[in-house]
Amino acid sequence: MKFSVTLEAIALQTRHILDEMKLHGHDIRSIYISGGQAKNIHLVQLLADVCQIPVILPNNYEASVVLGAAMLGRFGHEVSQEKALDNWEGFASQEEVDLESGKLGGKLWDIMVEMTQAGEIVPPAASPGDLKLLDAKYKIFRETIETQKRWRAIMEDAAR
Repeated sequence: MKFSVTLEAIALQTRHILDEMKLHGHDIRSIYISGGQAKNIHLVQLLADVCQIPVILPNNYEASVVLGAAMLGRFGHEVSQEKALDNWEGFASQEEVDLESGKLGGKLWDIMVEMTQAGEIVPPAASPGDLKLLDAKYKIFRETIETQKRWRAIMEDAAR
């Protein structure tokens, strides 16, 4: 029982994060998970059902973290090679860092696409009744967040 409740908490928290990201303009169409959690089909299906978006699993669970490190290594190498050719001397301001990050984001994405093999897609599969129950749990979850914020404010006021 405690195990199932823990998985539900993870899924509800994930939905909360996705909802907040969507509220701020992000277009999220799937969740990609890797490592040990990708082996837990109960968690994977619960994430898909609670969040109502597909969950994408890696082709090889065990190698996914190492592959991510290899992708970042390749990205770093390619960027440093380009910068060396430009006689680059570093960034003078955070504004320069932000501008360069915007340019490089596409390069990292291209490397990820090139180096990633297709894995399994787990679509949402909750029945209408189960979905109604999950939505009710999510509503309660969100209310508990607001309650906690109110209680925290009360305690902070009392501590002054």
